[in-house]
Amino acid sequence: MDFAIKNLSYALEVTGVVNVHFFDFDESFATTLDGHPFYELIFVASGALSITAEKFSGFLEKDMLLIHSPNEKHALQAAGKAPSVIIIGFTYEGESLSPFSRPVKLREGEIKKLAEIVKEARNVFAPPHNIPTHNMKKNRNQPYGAEQLLKILIEYFLISLQRDYGPDRPQSDGVKHTFSVYEIVEYLKTKYKEKITLNELAFLFGTNRTTLCREFKEATGKTVADFVAEKRLEEAKRRIVTTSATFTEISAALHFDSIHYFTRFFKKKTGLTPKEYRRKNAQGAS
Repeated sequence: MDFAIKNLSYALEVTGVVNVHFFDFDESFATTLDGHPFYELIFVASGALSITAEKFSGFLEKDMLLIHSPNEKHALQAAGKAPSVIIIGFTYEGESLSPFSRPVKLREGEIKKLAEIVKEARNVFAPPHNIPTHNMKKNRNQPYGAEQLLKILIEYFLISLQRDYGPDRPQSDGVKHTFSVYEIVEYLKTKYKEKITLNELAFLFGTNRTTLCREFKEATGKTVADFVAEKRLEEAKRRIVTTSATFTEISAALHFDSIHYFTRFFKKKTGLTPKEYRRKNAQGAS
């Protein structure tokens, strides 16, 4: 039997790493306005930084990240309490990282990915790791595959950023919401046909029912139930008009409890039974 081998495409690639630092800065820490010919990722693990840059000036608080573009002039200064900061310099080819030139608050999953990067970087680079330098030296005796794994971990992190916070994500219209809400929105857009409980959603996204319901309503203006119902209604309409499936089949495919519940739900939302809706739209198409 002949097997077809599929080539895998690359959405992005980290082509080089300049440095990976974990700094515990003091309260007087400050840098002068400067730029570098590479991307510079800045993440605040504790405390806060005051950022002055071409694309953003303001505060970077705990669990927040931004990425300076190559040659973007920027300066950092401790804001009050002494901050702990991760800084990663890298060269890169792929989707624009400009959406991250403004602060993004990371969730626990992304923070864990950053931690893995810092840990593996200690296998690649010799100490000190907490002193600014223009030329980090490599360890002579690295664990097997350390440099490749560091590259993969940074790419994994950047892919996660693009998926979760990239330009295709819904915008907040100036209202600050937790980004996890938008991950749930995207999840429900693909899973609405299935029977999903609030308890399951809360577990999958590391929160609780109360927080999930509150933040979802604040971000979308809808309850989770209303959002799912809207998606199921859209799909039901599409199937009624464009397929010959029976209403029982459509009801089952969309995980309604029964055909009777489906019929009541559909009429409440549209003013028509599924049969009336199909007849009306069939007439409109003829």
